[in-house]
This record gives sequence, structure tokens and C-alpha cells, in this order.
Amino acid sequence: MRYIIGGMKGYSYYLCPECGSVTISSSSVSVACCGSPLQPLVIEERESEAFSIRADGDELVISICHPMTKDFYIPFIALEGWNGVIVRKLYPEWDADVIIPRQKGRLVWAFSSGRAFSEKV
Repeated sequence: MRYIIGGMKGYSYYLCPECGSVTISSSSVSVACCGSPLQPLVIEERESEAFSIRADGDELVISICHPMTKDFYIPFIALEGWNGVIVRKLYPEWDADVIIPRQKGRLVWAFSSGRAFSEKV
């Protein structure tokens, strides 16, 4: 299920390399964590090989197809929709599906290395 949409407000995502904290902003801000300033993640658009996404009624079920090791994991998944952003924080060594309300939007995720991606859902 892929939709092309436009007109959503842009969000900036910040990921702390020290503690893994995720900060989201809908406007230009200065963000610092663990004593260091953070830069917004540069988000590349592409289809994910790390997830399997399926609709189940009014929900999207996102199965993580990526090893969630302590050294390399997906710290968050966010779904930007017309009425805001839904964020699910993830942790190393989790083996979980993420369930979020079904809506059209842009799915955003990052890796602990700081690389971030998005795709339309």
C-alpha cells in the first residue's frame, strides 16, 4: 500500500549518539543532548528492506526485519500524517512488531549509525 501525498508539515528529527534519545521538531530549533549540540538527521527517501508493512483493519503492522543488536539497531519509527506525527521508540535486542493507527503519510526511521530514511505509506 503506497500513496503519494503532499502538503504535510515537515518535521526534523534529532538522534543523540550518546543516549539514543529522539527529539522531533516542527520548526527550526537548536537541540542539545548529553552536553552536545545535535544536527537534524538528513532523511533519504527509499523503500525499506528493514520492514514488512501490512494493513490489519484500522492499523498498520510493521514487522522489523533487521537485527536489533546493541551495536546497530533502529531507534525509532515515525509516521507523519496530516494531523501530526506518531513515534514509536525502539530499543536494542527487541524482537517486536510496531502497531500504529492506519493512515496515509510518510514513514521515517533511522539507524543507530545516524542514517535516516523515509517512504510513503
